[in-house]
Amino acid sequence: MRKFLSISLFLLVLHTTYYDLTIGTLASHPVVSVVDKPIEKEAEPFIIYQVQAGDTVLSLVEKANGTVPVSIDKIVHDFETLNNTPPTHIQIGKEYRIPTY
Repeated sequence: MRKFLSISLFLLVLHTTYYDLTIGTLASHPVVSVVDKPIEKEAEPFIIYQVQAGDTVLSLVEKANGTVPVSIDKIVHDFETLNNTPPTHIQIGKEYRIPTY
């Protein structure tokens, strides 16, 4: 039984090594090439949202950006800078500027 487990473990390690080297487990990123184009005007650094019940600043940033691309500390700082209000004091029905990244 011990010999069977040793051989099974060895085959598992061999298989995972082969899989990692040939296919890989990390998502590959597409190659981005630089193309000479005129510089477009940057989008606004924020989107205005009206707060609904259950919304948080983090959930609104996820709606605006799809994912959370920066640290939560930066989101809090940017929200406070745009709105002069701490994220803990948002109110339902009011509109706030949500930073985009």
